[in-house]
Amino acid sequence: MVMTLAGLAACTGAPTATEAPADGRVAPRSAVVTGKATIRSAWTSCAVDAPVADDGRPPDALALPRLGTDFTVAAAIHCQLEPKRRADRGEDLVLTQGRATDVTALLAALRLPDDTTTVEACSLEMPWVPNLLLLDAQGRWIRPGLPTDNCRKPRPEVPEAVRALRLTSVSEKVVREIVSAGVAASGCNQDRSDVMATETRDPRLLPRPGRVSLPSRVRLCVYRVPAQQQGTPQPAGTFEYGLLLPQKRRAAIERMLAALRPAEQCSVAAGRFAALQDATIIGDVVYIELDHCRRVLATPLHGPPILAQGDTALIELLRR
Repeated sequence: MVMTLAGLAACTGAPTATEAPADGRVAPRSAVVTGKATIRSAWTSCAVDAPVADDGRPPDALALPRLGTDFTVAAAIHCQLEPKRRADRGEDLVLTQGRATDVTALLAALRLPDDTTTVEACSLEMPWVPNLLLLDAQGRWIRPGLPTDNCRKPRPEVPEAVRALRLTSVSEKVVREIVSAGVAASGCNQDRSDVMATETRDPRLLPRPGRVSLPSRVRLCVYRVPAQQQGTPQPAGTFEYGLLLPQKRRAAIERMLAALRPAEQCSVAAGRFAALQDATIIGDVVYIELDHCRRVLATPLHGPPILAQGDTALIELLRR
């Protein structure tokens, strides 16, 4: 959904079916950007001078003035967000600053005219827009506008020229952690939806009671639900700990699950929950609230979900 909306936003100004002329072809809107690019003082860094949005997209370079003849380019800076694996097998989202001085092909691409030919239809995928800055010999810099194709997306020559730059890495800055070391070691996910809260939101649609079983190899993943997520229609938890259950412990948990009574009526949002999942394939998942209601929800791939009532003894077996 997010990618689709972003693609629609990126195609703002692109033709739509309601704008098609009688012959069925679509004529793109004119989007001429006038004025001169703003020349800024000494460049500092990507983190300071070229921040990106939460989704990793740079400011809209398609709406900026194009590169003129009043700015002599000496180098290009490309700021790029990319995942990077750590020694502990975790991953960080890193903002990398690369610099290139051989910019002849890039400048030629940036000076191409907009493509104003008629187009039959425009796709809705989100285009890659480079976070590109140009520097002169004095260290001043501009963010150039990009030439567009007939769907108001960057002309393909621009990203091709950016990817062909021989960039020298200048600096790296960790933006945030993507995968923790604990997640990497356990095989769990960094974040997970609280399916229990979603499935039991409407009391009229509560799953039926039944016998809950486990696969032969089980991974335990425990998540904490942030306070601002608790009670929302689709709460999500962040990873707390996880492990592959020893067989003796797995068997003890399965015996308890098989003997659970039907779930009691309860509407208090959980602050922590566990997921018991098949460690070898994508299969059934059992969710257990670790506080408040302490219900158990089994979500088999085949057949209806099962809701039962957990207890303190079961919760103890799910501790770290």
